[in-house]
Amino acid sequence: MNRPNVQTFGAARASAVLIAQSIDYADGSHEIAHVHHRAQLVYATGGIVRVVTPFGLWMLTPGQSLLIGSAVEHALHMVGEVSMRTLYIQPEALPELAYECRALKVEALLHASILGMFDPVLDDPEDTRGTLLVPLILRLIRHAFAQASESQLPLPANARLRRVCESLIAEPRNNESLEYWAEQVGASGRTVARLFRQETGMTFGQWREQLRVTDAMSRLAVGADVTAIADELGYTDARTFGAMFRRVTGMTPQQFRLSVARE
Repeated sequence: MNRPNVQTFGAARASAVLIAQSIDYADGSHEIAHVHHRAQLVYATGGIVRVVTPFGLWMLTPGQSLLIGSAVEHALHMVGEVSMRTLYIQPEALPELAYECRALKVEALLHASILGMFDPVLDDPEDTRGTLLVPLILRLIRHAFAQASESQLPLPANARLRRVCESLIAEPRNNESLEYWAEQVGASGRTVARLFRQETGMTFGQWREQLRVTDAMSRLAVGADVTAIADELGYTDARTFGAMFRRVTGMTPQQFRLSVARE
């Protein structure tokens, strides 16, 4: 069994409570499964970040972040050009959050504080940046964590089902049947159907539909064209996609886009 890469930051920064990094990614870029000894706040100011962990799948749009507990395996996939501002936090600074993942809404003050970590005006030998911003950021993260709700798409622990799910995450437009996927992983259709219900609380069809809705919401939130989204998710036309989206969410794609714009 392959073990994920462990990423560290060297002895020079080992004592820092918080390490901030700014990284820009091209559309389609990805970070393979890896872990950190620190907690990580993944926050993109532009583009969509798809995060896959043993707990589930998150689709993060601007204004959303994901707090990943220390030593939690995760892989990142970029949809569109992504400008990421990420924070690596000593586990001791957030002990109650160490082994969880939670999507957090980034309110205005937390957003400004994160961007402030990259403000050259605060670069000085006295470490003004760390003194002023780090305690505030940690307090705001704790507050956001307390207000957060579960929002991930569940992923199964079973290795064969995980292979199916990862294939569909990589290609959500795939319309192959349950029987096709069962054959690919060397199981019967009945076994795969039973395991899907046991491990995700959904049927195979419901899980794939929810994957597409989650993907569509992220794309709509950043202004993608409805016809293009329908094509990318395997629907014959925008009307068919729109009917599915409304049945699942209670809103048309256009209504959902407007609701996001008002937040």
